[in-house]
Amino acid sequence: MNLRAAVFSLSFLSPGALMAANTLESAWQEVLRLDAGPREPAPAMPGRTSAAGVKERFTSHLKAQEKALRVFLSLSPQEARAFEANFRLARVLSLRAELEANPELQQQASDLLDALERKANAEQKAHIAFSRITQTMRLQRFPSKEQRDALLAEARAFHERFPSDPRAAQLLTEVATRFDGSPAHKTAILEEALGLSKDPQLHLRIRDDLKRTALVGKNLRFSIKKAGGGMLQLETLLGAPVILLYFSEESIPSLVAWESLNEGLRTHSNIQRVAICLDKKINSLQTLSKEYGAHWSICWDGLGWSSPIARDYGINAIPTAWLIDSQGKLQSLNVLEDLPRQLLELEQKP
Repeated sequence: MNLRAAVFSLSFLSPGALMAANTLESAWQEVLRLDAGPREPAPAMPGRTSAAGVKERFTSHLKAQEKALRVFLSLSPQEARAFEANFRLARVLSLRAELEANPELQQQASDLLDALERKANAEQKAHIAFSRITQTMRLQRFPSKEQRDALLAEARAFHERFPSDPRAAQLLTEVATRFDGSPAHKTAILEEALGLSKDPQLHLRIRDDLKRTALVGKNLRFSIKKAGGGMLQLETLLGAPVILLYFSEESIPSLVAWESLNEGLRTHSNIQRVAICLDKKINSLQTLSKEYGAHWSICWDGLGWSSPIARDYGINAIPTAWLIDSQGKLQSLNVLEDLPRQLLELEQKP
């Protein structure tokens, strides 16, 4: 229906029906507005850059999204956009479940997808199947070998079930991130994804991922400004292992990862630590240094994702945490996965 026809049609509605239509449309517009994420800027104040502070901010936003979706569905549960609204609601519930470690919310999300699938068309079933796999990947951040293999099988099964769906390449690319500890296997999965992808942006991501995989066992050399002044040259750190963390102060996973690394390194004072901020601005450097960076060299060049320290090494996601040995060679693309084991293996190397 074009705009003129829609206006003509609305002109015959009663005042009450017209008000209801306006209310329904306003409710949908609120759903769309919240899609942009939290609008409130993160103020530079103590505690706000902590993982807990950022987590609270995004949890509040998810609750606002949930409320807006439930309001829309209460106004017209059979409206044409009801499937999309319920699908969005399942995603919001799943994200809340992850942030709050709440299995009841995760079950609600799963039950909602089950209900949607029973009456979904082929296209909608593809959306649901894709959502289920991505939810599993979020929940299994550090999967076991069996879980990794199962995820890979699910991604391939998705392609077999929905052969024309371009997201199969995206799933394979994401699953490949779970194979950081097996560079050869990861490379094979990425090349499989590259063969399926017709998306130029995904091609760029896969090329970045392949670039990182090719760096394992190679010497890394770079210079970058320290946030507090001066320059850091990676090659001057030879002689002791280095943890290299790429982060953003607005990223909950980044801050959680930083906390986790600090905890795991308590008994490893010999490990050198470099944190590279990929924000164009650092709003709370003092707070970051106090809460996380007491033993870290925090570096930042203000170039964001365009920084050569990101582009040259194929960095396209945060947090990214690498382990470099005392000779300056990259040993691990994901030191967050079982840090104690990786440090022990490094110590036992001749």
